[in-house]
Amino acid sequence: MTRQSVASMYHQQTKYHPSTIGQGHHIDWNHPPAQFKEYAGAERIELRPFLPTNENENWQAEAALHDPNGALSLPALSRILFATNGVTAIAVSGDQQMYFRAAPSAGALYPTDLYLLVREHADIPDGIYYYHVRDHALVEVYPKGLAPSGDQTFERLARACFGDPIVAHADVALVATAVFWRSAWRYGERAYRRCLLDTGHVLGNFDIIAPRMGVGLAAVGGFVDHEVAELLAIPEEKEGVLGVFPLYDLAKAPEQKTGASARPSAEHDNGAGKDAILIVHNAGAILREDVSKLAAAQGNHGAEPFLVNPKYEFAEGVKLKPVTDVAEQIEIAILRRRSTRQFTGKPLTLPELSDLLAFAYRPDLKQPPDLLPRFFDTGLLETFVVVNKVEGLEPGVYYFAAGFMELLKVRPGDVTREIFHLCLGQELARDAGAVIIHTADLEAATQRYGSRAYRYLHLDAGHLGQRLNVAAIKLGVGVSGIGGFFDDEVNELLAIPEKELCVYITCLGKPVE
Repeated sequence: MTRQSVASMYHQQTKYHPSTIGQGHHIDWNHPPAQFKEYAGAERIELRPFLPTNENENWQAEAALHDPNGALSLPALSRILFATNGVTAIAVSGDQQMYFRAAPSAGALYPTDLYLLVREHADIPDGIYYYHVRDHALVEVYPKGLAPSGDQTFERLARACFGDPIVAHADVALVATAVFWRSAWRYGERAYRRCLLDTGHVLGNFDIIAPRMGVGLAAVGGFVDHEVAELLAIPEEKEGVLGVFPLYDLAKAPEQKTGASARPSAEHDNGAGKDAILIVHNAGAILREDVSKLAAAQGNHGAEPFLVNPKYEFAEGVKLKPVTDVAEQIEIAILRRRSTRQFTGKPLTLPELSDLLAFAYRPDLKQPPDLLPRFFDTGLLETFVVVNKVEGLEPGVYYFAAGFMELLKVRPGDVTREIFHLCLGQELARDAGAVIIHTADLEAATQRYGSRAYRYLHLDAGHLGQRLNVAAIKLGVGVSGIGGFFDDEVNELLAIPEKELCVYITCLGKPVE
């Protein structure tokens, strides 16, 4: 008998059920988690002067730089970071301020942190910097004189990433982490799912905006967790590294090709006595002693086509035909993005649904690999579309064959009541024109990647969800992600076996103005 993975056990443990949904986790509303980390007395590099503005001081600041125009210049990095995870609105309630960001987050808790690693930059001293979202500033992680040199930083990072050649030759890299408590405060043990999806949202923005700024990136999911965490000087009992992203100038694309973006972990069930989040995160970690046996393991370059499940190949299909270039000025949509709170219940059009899915998956665009979305393993995810009201489509459940831009009918008939119930009675699901459901075969995924597969599944689903978010805003369509649902009821609706899981749900519809 095959031993159940820790990821599978965690997933079973954190399912929502109608009979127990109101039980368990207590929320201490008087003590919410801090959204930002502070490094008292640390050196800072202010990024706000380099955001697009009509104020004169912006141009004065750029004039003082050694390299104001390069793809990885300080102004470019400022804009990329802002469009990836910057504060785009502030709500004030009494003496409290809520900072809304370019990427959505469950409960507006924002568990994702970003770190910038730099060497030999014209205007940024060598170092490791925390991106302080509220202040839009880079804050040096190490006290003066204690940081590794720029070369040492990237040598250590490359070694942790199995000697990945793009990491080794990079002069700038972004590392994404999740501070687990920020989400666990509200969502308890299920928060690990939220942390991964929210980080996927941030990566979705990053992957959209970077190429538009002339910046190429690689997405590296295979690394020795402790060594990257140690390099960032983060507490591993509270914060976990989720991805490494070396950057380069697209006009000077490196000759070295990146190694596999996703690698397997050995199964480490060493979490006795710890909370469920640390157990599943540590189970998916790669240790230094694992490297020799994992180095030759087959990985994935993240750019494989989305596969088609053979059981749907002969289903009745509806061809989708995109009509709008959603990518044009897409950065404006990122900065205007807000989750929709209420839909009208009016139908979407078939061209709108086609445009949204085309931008999310990019199956219809013939572009160089550096400009395509950088997922960890697209072959792990499958997509279903629940059609409530879409002009030109019969209501029902469809399987989306992304590579063919085709919806394959799985279950005809109105399922509005079912989708409303399984989304915890959220009216967004009931009133949406279409509901996108990402699923995966967890058993097959863990056979390939161990419990680390759980990260890749949710990061990639969050990435896709964010592409849907941004495309929806560009088209004037309402959008909201749903991470809370009755897991088993989703499987029943889609007629998929228990070994498969629902990873994420996105609702699309006409917004109430």
